[in-house]
Amino acid sequence: MEYLLIIIADLLFALQFLFNQQFRKRNGDGIDQTFTFSMYTNGISFLLLLILNGFKLSVTWFSFVVALIYAVVLLGYSYSGLKSFATANLSVYSIFTMLGGMLLPSAYGIIFCNEDFSVSKAICFVLIIVSTSMSFEKGEKKGGNFKYYIAVFILNGLVGVLSKLHQSNTELCVDSGSFMATVNLCVFVMCLVFHLVKNKKVPMLPIKEVGNLACYAGCSGIGNLLCLIALTTMPASVQYPIITGGVMVFSTVISIIRKEKPSARTLISTAIAFVSTVLIMF
Repeated sequence: MEYLLIIIADLLFALQFLFNQQFRKRNGDGIDQTFTFSMYTNGISFLLLLILNGFKLSVTWFSFVVALIYAVVLLGYSYSGLKSFATANLSVYSIFTMLGGMLLPSAYGIIFCNEDFSVSKAICFVLIIVSTSMSFEKGEKKGGNFKYYIAVFILNGLVGVLSKLHQSNTELCVDSGSFMATVNLCVFVMCLVFHLVKNKKVPMLPIKEVGNLACYAGCSGIGNLLCLIALTTMPASVQYPIITGGVMVFSTVISIIRKEKPSARTLISTAIAFVSTVLIMF
């Protein structure tokens, strides 16, 4: 059941990129647009999770502190990604993002949560590193600031670490729906305050655009919720490699369905990611 939850989450995470792409294409990717995007998507995710949780929102001091840090990390990650895109080699950016999302939570689980480190996990990690490294394409725009690459590596990895930290402390944590809803609420309030202080108003979007963001919020909110539920029993050193490999596979499949033509390197990279994902599940 945990594997099924993660596979569904992988598909949702891959789909959310489409809605993100549409928003960036129509509205730009400046700081104001980034905070507007985060405000709407997290606000909608909060309402969605509140409904799914039966309008129950449990909060403890521990869950609130972790959720607050989680929210700051998410905003920092968005900002670092924005700064990277100005002059980034996008393939290198993707490598740092995916590897951070896999390696840091896995290392945390093995070192601090006494998770086993098996031969199959080691092989899986190596295959994922090879797969993501193969996404590097020569001839892309260069000159990005290396500190932002390091930032997205650390911040994307911290998302997984904080998730595992919360779910591991069973005596202090709250249910997965309440925790994720609290994270969404924290991000929403931070973005709202940003707009009120900087722009003296709340940005309004057309109904069509709100619908697009609602689709993103649904994919992101439910995907993250499924990951949190699975984390209650699944080791982080197993879950996050599956997420990394699974998202790569589904993203490639979606691009093929959209009649895009992935390169031979991308197809080989996806095949390796698929093998590594299957390997760590058995």
